[in-house]
Amino acid sequence: MDDVVAALCSTPLPVPEAAEAIPKAPGLYAWWGRFGALPGISGPKHPTAPVQLLYVGIAPNGPTSASTLRSRVVGDHIRGTTGQSTLRRSLAALLVEQQGWRSRWTTRPVLVNRDEVALSEWMARTLHLTWSEHPQPWTVEADVIAELEPPLNQAENRGHPMHAVVAAARKRWREEARAAR
Repeated sequence: MDDVVAALCSTPLPVPEAAEAIPKAPGLYAWWGRFGALPGISGPKHPTAPVQLLYVGIAPNGPTSASTLRSRVVGDHIRGTTGQSTLRRSLAALLVEQQGWRSRWTTRPVLVNRDEVALSEWMARTLHLTWSEHPQPWTVEADVIAELEPPLNQAENRGHPMHAVVAAARKRWREEARAAR
């Protein structure tokens, strides 16, 4: 696991560069953001870059999934929607008021199309990525999250001091989207 943590703490790439470089392989990925980018959220400082850790994810999430780092990060997180990505849902919930984004209800809250684009643009301007290839990332995910303590992870992270803040923002966003339908 030490090699995974070391890779996730390597020099992060801005989202546009990472989208080109991330491999079609299984592994773990870490999202890093500028300090103060998310209201009320603070994460561990990167060892060398002026960013803080926000989220750690895996691809695939189990032995039957065909997902790769590239398909998950680029397809679901960078080019996807809040309906496809837990990370995007947390970001939207934390930023919706500040950014003036609008939401709608499907089976869950999602941003309206133009605000999905705005979230993608915000991510490209604000966030950075690192990753580590690993043949079975689900076998180390909980340990990596426990070691790195990313504030936006909800699963495997209930003891994190930011867990309640993120959960409350997501609940508020969910309730507002339901009320607006």
